Amino acid sequence: AIPLHCRPDLIEACADLVNSEWQRSRGARIHALQKSCDDFPVCLVLLSRSEAGEHLLGHARLSLVVGQSRSLFVESVVVSRELRGKGYGRKLMEATERYARARGFRRLYLTTHDKQHFYAHLGYSLGEPVQSAGLISTFMPMEILQRFSQPPSRGLPDSNQRAISSSSRSSPAPTNVTSTALPPSPLPPPPPPPVPPSIAAPQTDRCTLLETAFRDMKGQPIFWMKKDL
Repeated sequence: AIPLHCRPDLIEACADLVNSEWQRSRGARIHALQKSCDDFPVCLVLLSRSEAGEHLLGHARLSLVVGQSRSLFVESVVVSRELRGKGYGRKLMEATERYARARGFRRLYLTTHDKQHFYAHLGYSLGEPVQSAGLISTFMPMEILQRFSQPPSRGLPDSNQRAISSSSRSSPAPTNVTSTALPPSPLPPPPPPPVPPSIAAPQTDRCTLLETAFRDMKGQPIFWMKKDL
């Protein structure tokens, strides 16, 4: 596997390869592939060499994982359709793992809709979701990404809550206030509908290679997997 930015002559062919699996405008795909760099994300291409020349076999992209300095997220794994079933998917993943290990990373994450058994044979196990930095890491520092990825605090801190309740107890009730007739209070709003199961908090103990509690943005089942290198 070779970093694509070391072989810019393959960008257009790589764009066609990735678009054969996930359709997108060719210009946008080429623009994304041109972002490949040593600082991540990096696009890797699997090549075969023979007397007849080189042939593009597959592509995979590695991105940083927010909050995990020794982990990478694998995405856009694809092998040419006419070459599938010949072991090139395994070779692509093995080459991707060697590259990540050589760069000092110790864990890979990925997602799949229907290839969980393939990845399980390669040593991947079910895992929990992580946040991939993706292309954002090319123009936003990881420290900022990690700050934005933290869940927002709910309500006020305990100290503020105590200060507010203490202030309300110590303040005297207002006097000499002219009473005014107020309109009747409106009816309370109806309770919110129940959360659909597809976006409810997943129960990770129910995840197997046959069933997953996780859903993607379209509500489709998705398997989160990981492997220690």
